This record gives sequence, C-alpha cells and structure tokens, in this order.
Amino acid sequence: MTAAEFIEKKQMAWDELETLLNQPRNANAQQLNRLGYLYRRITSDLAVARRDFPQDRCVTYLNELASRSHSTVYQASPLKRGSFWRFLRYGFPQVFRENIYFVGAAFLMFTIAFAGTYWSALRTPEFAEQLIPPSTLNHIKELGSDAWNDTSAGNRNLFASFVMTNNIRVAFLAFAWGIMFMVGSVYILVYNGILIGAVAGLCHVNGVALALWSFVSPHGYIELTTIFIAGGAGMKLGYSLIAPSQYTRKRALINAARTAIQMLGGCVVLLVVAGTIEGFVSPSELPNAIKIGFGAVTGVVLFTYLFGMKPAKTDYGSS
Repeated sequence: MTAAEFIEKKQMAWDELETLLNQPRNANAQQLNRLGYLYRRITSDLAVARRDFPQDRCVTYLNELASRSHSTVYQASPLKRGSFWRFLRYGFPQVFRENIYFVGAAFLMFTIAFAGTYWSALRTPEFAEQLIPPSTLNHIKELGSDAWNDTSAGNRNLFASFVMTNNIRVAFLAFAWGIMFMVGSVYILVYNGILIGAVAGLCHVNGVALALWSFVSPHGYIELTTIFIAGGAGMKLGYSLIAPSQYTRKRALINAARTAIQMLGGCVVLLVVAGTIEGFVSPSELPNAIKIGFGAVTGVVLFTYLFGMKPAKTDYGSS
C-alpha cells in the first residue's frame, strides 16, 4: 500500500475526528465514546504511518491530530469523577510518551552543556569559577565531607517552600520561553546545564563530589526530569510555529498548547514532590549511601510511572 492509498482509505475517519474536535466542548456521552473510539484508531494509524511512511507529511498531521484528540479526551469533564486523578495516573505519562522526542531533545541539550562545562571545570577550574555565584563558590571551597547543606530541622519547611517555588519558576520559564521559536527553552536548558556542570566539576576538583551527589540524588531524578519535560513542552510550542504542517501557525500553536499545558501541569505536581524531598530528605543527617540509594529508588519509580502507566481501553472516552 502506498502513502496515497493509505490516506485515501483512512481519510473519512480522520475527517470525522476533526469534526468532533471542532465542536463545542459540551459533548454528550455518545459523542465522547465515539471520540474515544476514533482516538484509538488515529493512534493506530499513526503507528502504521510511522512504520511504513516515516517521511510522508501524513505522519506530522496524524501526530498533531492524535495530540489534539488526547487533550480533548482527558479534558472532556474536568475535575469530575476523579478526572484529575486519572490524568495524573494515566494522562500525564501518556502525553509524556507521545512527546518523547521533544523531551529527549531537551535532555540532550542540557546534558551536552553539563558535560562540556564539567570537563572544562576539571581542566580549568578558574574558568568554571566565573560561571557560578560567589556564594556558591565559597560554599564549595569551605564545604566539609559530611553534608552539602546544613539546613536545620526547624528551617527545612521554609527551605522546601523556597525550593518548590524556584523549581516551578524554572519549569515555567523553560515552557513559556519556548514560544520564541524554541530559542527561550534552549537557553534555559543550556544555562542550567552550564551552571550545574560548573558546580559539579568544582565539587570534584575540591574533593567534595560525594557531598554534592548525596544531596542531589534524593530529589535530582524527579527535579531534572520535570525540567526536561517542561523544556520539551516549550520546544513543542516553538516547533509548532517553525513547522506548522498543513495548519496555519495560529491553529498549530493552539493545538500544541493544549498538549504542552498538560505536560506542564504534570511537571508542577512532580516538582512539588521534588521540592518536598529536597527540603526534608536531601539536607538530612542520613548517611550518604542511604540518600543516594533513596534517589535511585525515586528514579526507578518515576521512570516506571512515566513509561509503564497505561490506561485500559475503557478509560478512553469516559466521561
């Protein structure tokens, strides 16, 4: 079967789905069930198109249509019958997987910046010292091997609140600045990669790498992953303006925003968890090995959640 034959065979169902998506939000149960059925068909068609016609424009079209459908299915009855819980349990992991390429690009940009700056810090520490705030540099040089942060138990709730606010701010910036044709998201990701790479490299040079990683490990898997997801959401916004496919740029941006906002919403919840861990577990007096092991467990749980949580077919189109 050629791409043209495939499109001709499936076009009627695609058009019906687009019609449903363009209708007012107060759809009845029958329409929602039909929408769920067509959504499952479109995701199947997308998988076939990616496999058999990866270079054809229908892949981009189907990907956008599937994203729009997903947004509508999960927002059809907001905050009713536990829909928010269903979104956290199934919707967020699914929208993460559907946009894994954007998240992967965000991860790659951060990692390249981190690795380059870390290597530079090992070779020329003087240069890396110019990249981080003086207070952080002084803390590294004065740090003992016992703990990265000496936050007292009485102040940990305040520290947790500060950490949550700061991390959510970074996530929102990585998301919102993506609308500048992805440039803003790239900047935030690269900047944070450089900053963290410089800190990590200087800790290694000063012999306190274990103190740093024992502090970062408990919350770092969740925190960095959510930054990558938020950055990926921002890049999705920007990419919709660069390559709107067959849509106008306005329509492409609206479609991308529906999915990107869902990605950001899930990030906020995860960052609250990360901030709580960073405020109470990371600066605690637990042994380094336990804190590092705790972090590894959070990583396993997080990636199991993101890659493994899949709804039963009956969950689609439920009201």
